[in-house]
Amino acid sequence: MNEAIFRAEQLKALRGAESDGLAPNAVVTGMRLEDGRYHVLSRFGDPIWTLPDSLFPAGASDAYKKLNFELVPAAFRATMRTCAARYMLAGIEGGSPPRGLTIKSWFHNTYAFLTWLDDRDIGRLSDVSPLIAQQYVDFCREIGGRKDELISAAGLVVRLRALEILQIFSEHTTDPMPRPWPESSAPHLAGLTGPNTPRRHEAKTKIIPDEVLGPLFQAAVEWLDQAGDILYRRDQIAAWQAQRRCWDYIDARLKPAGWTIGAAKGAVRQLQSACLVIVLVTSGIRVSELCSLQTGCAYSKVGDHGERFHWLRGISYKTGAGPCEWLVTEVTHRAIAIAERVAMPLQAQLAESIEALRADTPSDPDITRLSEHAKRLFLGVTKYQENRIVTLSSAGVLTRLNAFAAQCGLDWHFAPHQFRRTFAVYAAHSAFGDLRYLRDHFKHWSLDMTTLYAMNSEQDAELYDEVGLAALNIKTDLLEHWLEPDAILAGGASDQVRAFRASNEAVKTEQGRAVMAESVSPLVYIRATGVAWCTADTGGCNGGQGVEKTRCGDCGNAVIDESRKPVWQGIYVQQLELRQLPDIGPGGRERVERDIQRCRKVLVDLGATEGELDDVAT
Repeated sequence: MNEAIFRAEQLKALRGAESDGLAPNAVVTGMRLEDGRYHVLSRFGDPIWTLPDSLFPAGASDAYKKLNFELVPAAFRATMRTCAARYMLAGIEGGSPPRGLTIKSWFHNTYAFLTWLDDRDIGRLSDVSPLIAQQYVDFCREIGGRKDELISAAGLVVRLRALEILQIFSEHTTDPMPRPWPESSAPHLAGLTGPNTPRRHEAKTKIIPDEVLGPLFQAAVEWLDQAGDILYRRDQIAAWQAQRRCWDYIDARLKPAGWTIGAAKGAVRQLQSACLVIVLVTSGIRVSELCSLQTGCAYSKVGDHGERFHWLRGISYKTGAGPCEWLVTEVTHRAIAIAERVAMPLQAQLAESIEALRADTPSDPDITRLSEHAKRLFLGVTKYQENRIVTLSSAGVLTRLNAFAAQCGLDWHFAPHQFRRTFAVYAAHSAFGDLRYLRDHFKHWSLDMTTLYAMNSEQDAELYDEVGLAALNIKTDLLEHWLEPDAILAGGASDQVRAFRASNEAVKTEQGRAVMAESVSPLVYIRATGVAWCTADTGGCNGGQGVEKTRCGDCGNAVIDESRKPVWQGIYVQQLELRQLPDIGPGGRERVERDIQRCRKVLVDLGATEGELDDVAT
């Protein structure tokens, strides 16, 4: 049907939902075809509704785009259909219609509530009193989450918000639900509001530890180094297959080079997984946004001072689909170029399928579906759907990543947002000058973030917010540690810190230190010099980052805590070795003696005894 008729049918369905008078054949969902016409996906009476691809991020699987009303208890099924139709078509008053993941989440949580009611022989929404609603809140609070932990506040508020939405749309049905908690709200019941709400935002997702990220990234780079040989063997096999050579013939010719057909296929899969790792680690991109990347998504620009900056183009789905770009590094572009080569055969097969459909059935909706994937960078072949070629799903990406980690001998299970969270923390440490691993791949984040953000108007603004929040949390944690009464500090500025914590009653307790650190953190300038923490808000010193690393030892702007003790121990040993050299001259010997004394003072202030230092010296 053409667009005008389709929109008219949807408007008719919306009017029917508002009066609880929807006909079974009312059009609920549809998809736009290449020629501009619309194909109906679902009607009101269908037992399973299919949501259009346009509502979902690139990484959503087809199975996730279904609403199965057969799962809903029969007593609530008609009302649930009407509420779902109105929610999908109009959204909540004052807002826009929801995206696919939001609809799916609401459906799942509402279905769970209705099943809970059915298990208790409650067959009408109008019978749900505030007391019953409170019983459901108590039930949800006891639900186990991952690793047998209780449900989080964020998880609980999503479950309870589903009831509030159900109540709003049930008002237009023959079975209206009373307000579940007249004097409260989902966020308040979940513990996200009120006087005891934590002031400081703490990210729930744990970052990937260095002992996992290091070997993972290194293994991924090593796979990139083998890309030429792997893809040459793949193309060689494809050429033999085009000549209709048998498997035995192909294996016989691969064997002298140490390859088999199976090994080549597995290597290509590992190579694609390595590209996934590199892009996720070095970009801060979400998994769904990673799945949106297409051939040609990488480009570079030269900045005002001649420095080359590397970019990725994709789609962000967080607050509605739209173009977005990410500042990346050279190795990211290398991974993208290899991923493009990996994808070429599957992209060619998709192009052939699309052309065949256009020639045979120009109005076939599969043309539109296949075209969604035709230029995507990370493609896979489904095992259980007639070997269809599709974009890797978000779940599929995580499965690949977990398998790649296992191949590296790493016992780690990745969470959906873990790479983005890790990236934000690494970028924040780079901004502090305190990044020890992958420093070269994050060096552009040591620049002023305002300058970086101003370079491109289509950048992921939320990523900058997350990096900024990570930086603020790092600084707050550092200040909170310095305010601990037994924290050992050295450096010229340490006396001021000790005096402050001795004279301020507010920092005598753990809670008081946390509040004070959070309040002071935005006002204090701190950067790492490698050997100390510098509190000078001007860049003239450059202490600790040049040749004279010991300069921070007696600088009035430096604070040195236990985290820097191994660095000073290393410098001390180096200076003792230099002292033994016969050809450093009087000036060099004087400088070495000065640096040794600086090191001794810092190490003594950090708890070392003169005797321990003398033992090292002898």
